[in-house]
Amino acid sequence: MLKKILFFCLFIIVISCTKNENKSFESLIHTDIEEKIDTLNLALNELVKLKDTKKIKISFFNSRNKYKKIEPFVEYYFQGLARRINGPALPEIKTDDNIVNEASGYQVIEEIICNDSIDYIKLTKEVNILKTDLNFIKQTFKDLPVQNHHFYELIQHQIIRIATLGITGFDSPVAFNSISEAQYSIIGIVDYYTMYGNTNQKKHNQNFIYIANNAIKYLIQNPKFDSFNRLVFIKNYLMPLSVALENDFKLVIYKTPHFTENKVFYGHLADLMQGKKINPDAFSPYAESKSTKQKKTLGKVLFNNKSLSLNNTLSCASCHHADNAFTDGNVTSGINVHSNSVMRNSPTLLYSSFQKSYFFDLRSQDLENQIESVMKNPDEFNLSPKEINNRLLKNNEIMQMFKNAYPNKKEITPYEVRNAIASYVRSLMPFSSKIDKYFQNKAILTAAEINGFNIFTGKGKCASCHFIPLYNGTVPPWFNNTESEVIGVPKSVAWKNAVVDTDEGRYNVNQIEELKFSFKTPTVRNIEKTAPYMHNGIYTTLVDVIKFYELGGGNGIGMKLKHQTLPFDNLKLSVSEKSNIISFLKTLTDE
Repeated sequence: MLKKILFFCLFIIVISCTKNENKSFESLIHTDIEEKIDTLNLALNELVKLKDTKKIKISFFNSRNKYKKIEPFVEYYFQGLARRINGPALPEIKTDDNIVNEASGYQVIEEIICNDSIDYIKLTKEVNILKTDLNFIKQTFKDLPVQNHHFYELIQHQIIRIATLGITGFDSPVAFNSISEAQYSIIGIVDYYTMYGNTNQKKHNQNFIYIANNAIKYLIQNPKFDSFNRLVFIKNYLMPLSVALENDFKLVIYKTPHFTENKVFYGHLADLMQGKKINPDAFSPYAESKSTKQKKTLGKVLFNNKSLSLNNTLSCASCHHADNAFTDGNVTSGINVHSNSVMRNSPTLLYSSFQKSYFFDLRSQDLENQIESVMKNPDEFNLSPKEINNRLLKNNEIMQMFKNAYPNKKEITPYEVRNAIASYVRSLMPFSSKIDKYFQNKAILTAAEINGFNIFTGKGKCASCHFIPLYNGTVPPWFNNTESEVIGVPKSVAWKNAVVDTDEGRYNVNQIEELKFSFKTPTVRNIEKTAPYMHNGIYTTLVDVIKFYELGGGNGIGMKLKHQTLPFDNLKLSVSEKSNIISFLKTLTDE
């Protein structure tokens, strides 16, 4: 099998050199995608005719393996539709319109065929929906431009997708066919890379081909999902592959105007794993909101300034202590602040710039709005914008800092106050943890830490919600959506007959049934310092947190949540495996 696949990769190079010499790369891509979709549709037609369960599964896996080859183009040019084709088997909720779309696509079909008994009517229905979506892509894609920088970026995205969504089991959560599918993703990359080189009369980068072939070889030799060493595969194969690709396209990148602008991330996988080329200002609301050194300096002073609260007793730092990874260590934040406490646990502010939305219920769309909510909250700052300005005007030192930070502003408005604090918070992205240094070749991990990473990104299913390497719910490689989950956090610690906490999360903001008890997926970076855990601070140790997830969340400990998004099957982790996860989590602590 190994020899066949490696021979196939070499065959692609040879045959492509003499085929379609007079056609443009764009024309070849359009034709190729159209042909591959036709092949997919034929395979799906055959699938619904089968009645033997084993043959159905084989046919399905073959179909999705073929899809993996064209996935980078579908994901790049059809972001919204791509979720319907191979997104999570969960409803798509659009809060702006109060619309809930049923899940469809490969992952839904995977659940159907991996069930004890196959619902053939439902299978046929889902296959027909999938074919309709694929045909839409076929008809639409032929009119879209495929520019050189598009091609470079979509291939880099696919390498990131393999590392962060593919081998973690995110897009094959039931069948765990992720390792096999990664082979076909890389074969597709080699195929299109070769096509690009041939049509542009460009010499192939043999190092890129060599690394890709070795990556395929490694996947074939290590096919088991639970035992696959993702750490080795990412660092020794995928990261070098991404660097080799960039080296081949440096001129294309250089000649593309504004290539890096307005993106959360604009590098390759090696950059991402090392904490480089990530833009903390990407989610700021306006162009003028962009951070500067002067804004950050002012923001830090305001962050620690208690005069921004009604009774001069509260600052941002009151609930976000730098020594505690910008949390306060309390079950719920703000104890004895204005004789009140807010109802939720204080989350870390580290890396909070890499979120699309804020608060546990995602009700704020940017940091400036989040800060405004805190300032207006009767249980927090409880001070009007006018009074905040009046107090700041009395401080000559701070007013001079405002002039330095906003030299073109004739007067200071509440927005500048919020923007300065937000600029400081956006700067809290050290990437100085042991795991970061490992990927930067500055640290060595212990066997327990290596095992912990591989369990976190594999058998433990942690990385299917806490996406590496930000380890939060902002989905790579576009990073333009922050997810929430219904996991079923209990009201009190109980491992049987548990009762869900009364806080209904996002449902309090959007009365959509599927959002009841849904909360933002936070980062687990610096989790060693941020106890107690969960939105209500119910768990005081990582041991209890892991036990909760191992048992299957709320439904696994006795709840009957209709819309729980967390899989509620028992993970059956050994004592050493759970210990290894904690060892790994401690490598996420920044120096």
